[in-house]
Amino acid sequence: MSSKLATDLTALRSAVNDHLASTAGAWAGGATAVDGFLRRVVADLDRMPTLSVHHAEFRHYGAGYASYVDIFITKRDGSMRRSENGWTDVEGLTLALCRLAPLAALFKLDVQSSGPGGAGSRGLPDLSLVTDTALPGWEEEFRQIGQALDRHDIALLDSQVLSLPIGAELRVETNLGDPPYSVFDAWFHWMD
Repeated sequence: MSSKLATDLTALRSAVNDHLASTAGAWAGGATAVDGFLRRVVADLDRMPTLSVHHAEFRHYGAGYASYVDIFITKRDGSMRRSENGWTDVEGLTLALCRLAPLAALFKLDVQSSGPGGAGSRGLPDLSLVTDTALPGWEEEFRQIGQALDRHDIALLDSQVLSLPIGAELRVETNLGDPPYSVFDAWFHWMD
């Protein structure tokens, strides 16, 4: 049902204008209720048996507006962390939880780096990085993420749905993509 919401023209119109596009669950209570709900989802993700949340970005990257919460998840056992010369690299998966509707997108393995004085690097969500299948060595982790999202009635959208065009009449204010816009751009956008 939520993938149907993801392609609904009325919902897409709301999404591209940064308006809540669902009245399900927390979305019926407005932006503050959604933020609280998504914080509980992140806490649930952080309790997964083999995974932990390394970072969750609720602050819109410090500027502008992000239509999603950016979550970086890594293996709990520390096997995906490497430290050298004061820098730490962490390999993991990025999960974007939409603020506008109960939708999510999962991305391929990435590395986040952090170093002295708060220096660091990380990527932004991109449609070309969406993953639909478990990566080798991450099968159990994919299953756990899917179960956590299911518990909260959040639909994990695949690249086929996210790649669909949204129509020329809909314009998305985003630093993450260019026209012609896709379903991904409508639900997962950021403008600084």
